[in-house]
Amino acid sequence: MARWLGIDLSATTVRVALVSSSYRKLGIEALREESVADHPSVVAAIRAATVGLRPDACAAGLEGRKTFTRKLDLPRAALKDLDNVLAFEVEATLPFELDDAVMDHRRLKTDVGLDTLPIFAGVATASDVRARIDVIKEGAGIDPSRIALGPLPLLNLGQVAKELLLDKPLAVVDLAEDGCDVLIASGGEPRFIRSLSRGTRGLPDDTPKLARELKQTLAAWRASGGEPIDRVLVTGPGAAIPGLEPFLHVELGVGLGALPKLGLEVSTELSPLVTRFARAVALALSLSRRPVDLNLRRGALEAQQSYQFLREKAPLLSGLGAGLLVSLGFAVFAEQRALDRERATLEDQLAAVTQAYFETATRDPKEAADMLDAAISGKSDDPRPGFDGFDVLVALSERIPPELTHDIVDFDFKKNQLTLKGLVNTIDDANTVEKRVAEHPCAKDVNLSHTTKLKEKNKQKYTLELKIDCGKGKPDKKAPAPKPSASGEAP
Repeated sequence: MARWLGIDLSATTVRVALVSSSYRKLGIEALREESVADHPSVVAAIRAATVGLRPDACAAGLEGRKTFTRKLDLPRAALKDLDNVLAFEVEATLPFELDDAVMDHRRLKTDVGLDTLPIFAGVATASDVRARIDVIKEGAGIDPSRIALGPLPLLNLGQVAKELLLDKPLAVVDLAEDGCDVLIASGGEPRFIRSLSRGTRGLPDDTPKLARELKQTLAAWRASGGEPIDRVLVTGPGAAIPGLEPFLHVELGVGLGALPKLGLEVSTELSPLVTRFARAVALALSLSRRPVDLNLRRGALEAQQSYQFLREKAPLLSGLGAGLLVSLGFAVFAEQRALDRERATLEDQLAAVTQAYFETATRDPKEAADMLDAAISGKSDDPRPGFDGFDVLVALSERIPPELTHDIVDFDFKKNQLTLKGLVNTIDDANTVEKRVAEHPCAKDVNLSHTTKLKEKNKQKYTLELKIDCGKGKPDKKAPAPKPSASGEAP
C-alpha cells in the first residue's frame, strides 16, 4: 500500500491530506490544518501539520498568482520541436526572462483533421519553485515529487468523481483565506485559469466585490471564445460560508453546487472536511499514475528518486527477508526428510524384490540392474532374433561374387528356414552360389534341390534350401565381404 501526501500551502495556512492507495481502492487517512500565524515560521507550521505522518511521496503547489498559464493553438508541424516553439511563443508574454523559468505543458484533445493542436502551458520562476521545494523538504522532511500550478491539481479529482469529466464547461472556484483561484475545465482538461486577490478574509463585506470579479472572470472566458458555463463548484474554506452560494448564484446567473461525492474511503469524522481540503486531496492524487495537471519539477529541478520510503521501511523489509529465509530453510529441510524416507522405503522394496527373484537381496539400484541384465542375457528363449531376414539378404549380397550375374526370383524366410529361388547364367553359377552360401557360419544344411533351364531367357533357374542358425547372436565378421555386383542385380 502506498501513502501520498498533498500539501496545500499559502501565506496564511497549511493544509495537508494523506491518501492511501491499495489495489483498486483509495482512502483518506488524515486531513490536517495549521495556521502559519500560530507558529514561528512556515517551516514550523508544515512540521506541525505533518508530524506522525509517514508518506511514501509528497506533492505541493504554487499559488496561482505566482504562476502563468497560456492556451496556444500551434500547427501540427511544431510537434517536431515543440519545446523550442513553446518557449518562443510564451517568452513574449512573461514579465521575467525565460532563462529563469520552469515550464510544463500538456496537449489537449482536438477534433480529427484540424491543422492546429491545442496546448496548455504553465510557467513559473525557477526561484519560486526552488523555494517551495526547500520549505516543504525542511518542514515535512520529504522531497516533494511534484510542484503544481495554482488550481490545476483540482483536475485530478476527476479520478474519483466522474461528474467532473463531462464535456460541458465547468468552473471550479477554490476560495481560500488570502485569495481565490478559478479553474474552467471541460472533459477533465484545463481551458482557462485566473487568480483573484480576494479571499474569505474580507467577507462578508467584500462579497459584492468578489462577485463582481468572478463575473468579470466568466465574461473574460466567454470573450476568449469559450462556451457558456454549465456549473460552478465552490471548494476550499469559502464553501462553508453561510449564504455565499445563494448570493453568487444570483450575481453570476449560473447554477452553483458543492463538490460531488468522491470515490474515496473516508471516515465519518473526516467526510465533512473533504471540500475544505479539496486542493490538498487533489495534490495527493497527482502522485498516482494518471495525473492530469502540470508539474514544475523540470530540468535542473526535476525530482531525483531518493527511495526514502525504502530506507524508512528497511527494518521491516529486513525482518520479512529473514523470515522468508528461515521459512525456506525449514521447507528445504522438511522436503529433504521426506525424500530420505521415500528413498529408504524404495530401497527396502528393492531388497525384497531382488531377494524373491534372484535369491540375493541388494539395496543398490545399479547392482540390481546388473543382476537383471545378467538374468536376461542368460535365457535361451530370448524373443529377439539373432539373424533376421535383412541380415540374410546382406549375407547373400556379400557372398555372391561380383562377376556373377544373379537375380532373386523368390525369397521365403520363415522360422529360420530359407527357400531361395534365383536366376543365373549356368548351372556352374548355381553351384558357385551354393558353395559360397554354405561358407557362411550361420548357413546349415545347404541344399541345391533342383535347377531348370529357361529357354526364353537363356537363364538357369535354381532352388536353394537351407537353415539359418547363428547360436546366441550374429557372427563376427573376421574378413571384409566381397564387393556387390557391378551390375547391381544381386541384392
